[in-house]
Amino acid sequence: MNWTMPEHTSDLLSCWIWRGGSKSQKRWWKLIPSCVWWSVWKERNGRCFEDGSNSIHKVKWNCIVSLLFWYKQLCIDDIDQIIDLLENL
Repeated sequence: MNWTMPEHTSDLLSCWIWRGGSKSQKRWWKLIPSCVWWSVWKERNGRCFEDGSNSIHKVKWNCIVSLLFWYKQLCIDDIDQIIDLLENL
């Protein structure tokens, strides 16, 4: 199976809409692209302006921690939803 990146950002985001079964899972999947871009942006700024860099594992960890924090700010505390999400990543 061949797969290519969508040409436009809006097309890429539309790929994320179908993910997740329940309404709460869809909320998770809507946060993921923003969280990934935020984590990459922070890493880029650290490398460009602060002369520092993290391993890919640290960047992934920072992304997951940010995602959990953002979701927590939405006042969703269902631990089962968090476990389900992490199993799907």
